[in-house]
Amino acid sequence: MTATPRELQLALDASLAYAATYPAGRLRLSNHLPMVLTALHRLQAPAAALQAHVQRHAPRLDKLAPDSDEARAAQHFAAELERDSLSAVLARHLPHLLEAAETAAFHGVIRLAYALDADHPAEIAHALAAWQTQRTALGPALSAQTKGQATRLADVLATLDDRPDLAFTAQQDTTIAQDMQRCAALPGFDEAVSGEASPSAAALTLEALAEASLAVYLGSRDFTALHLVTGCHALRLVLPHARLDVEQAAAVLRGVWRAWLAAWLSIGRPRPDWVAVYLGGPASEADWQAALPTLAASRDDHRIKLAWTALDEWRHRGWPGYARVLPAAAVAA
Repeated sequence: MTATPRELQLALDASLAYAATYPAGRLRLSNHLPMVLTALHRLQAPAAALQAHVQRHAPRLDKLAPDSDEARAAQHFAAELERDSLSAVLARHLPHLLEAAETAAFHGVIRLAYALDADHPAEIAHALAAWQTQRTALGPALSAQTKGQATRLADVLATLDDRPDLAFTAQQDTTIAQDMQRCAALPGFDEAVSGEASPSAAALTLEALAEASLAVYLGSRDFTALHLVTGCHALRLVLPHARLDVEQAAAVLRGVWRAWLAAWLSIGRPRPDWVAVYLGGPASEADWQAALPTLAASRDDHRIKLAWTALDEWRHRGWPGYARVLPAAAVAA
């Protein structure tokens, strides 16, 4: 039996005890627990699956210290949400936060998107706090201006594919965010973001970035590419709440392109499989229903999050390639 909304709320209540990051060797990684709980619920998993993840995550996560910057920020956002409407709070803070959509390898915007979907005020406050206290941009806020003339993102990626000034050697024992920072320092990077080699304003849409993200993931099955897919999904859910005007929205998308480009360069510029995005017959809800037992029992946070992202994006965009990210499809592909 699918977990009820109340059972999701209780599981998310339990997840609030933990900080947004936890130690893993020399690194600190993102706490996926609240996102996994929401994804499982949206995939119609039973309450037992949600509770199993709470219990499994607890030993490795850090307790959220009451006097930490993150806890104080969460209290501040909770107070704002009690005083003002959710729409007012989001419109107030999102324009600044979205200038650093790449924060924590897109986990800031992803966690907030899931919190909004779960409609859990305390988790929304904690998601905003996590994004704000970790906020890290690849550079200063960008304008919407570009010298690029290409009208298709596919053409831009083909042009950038073999440029030596964008070559990056993969590092060891680093995070996605750290690798993205290193790629942002490559000699040809800024020109690829807003120069003549960059996409035009017409080419740079969230739909184009979502298509490229899915194409890169299906062509590589790369872990960082997975974050591009889930990040674009989260941006689709969050952006409308920011109440940006046309110029502001275009500037945010230019910043998202900068982050997307850095992530793609960090994994060696895998070639997008554009055909796979549209390959095969139409997907259906049954594809995700068939994968549910495997997903509900999975210990892989990212597999679960990707599955819900794919379901929600497929419902919105209709691209059959989203069904190819599911466990059975991944094995067969």
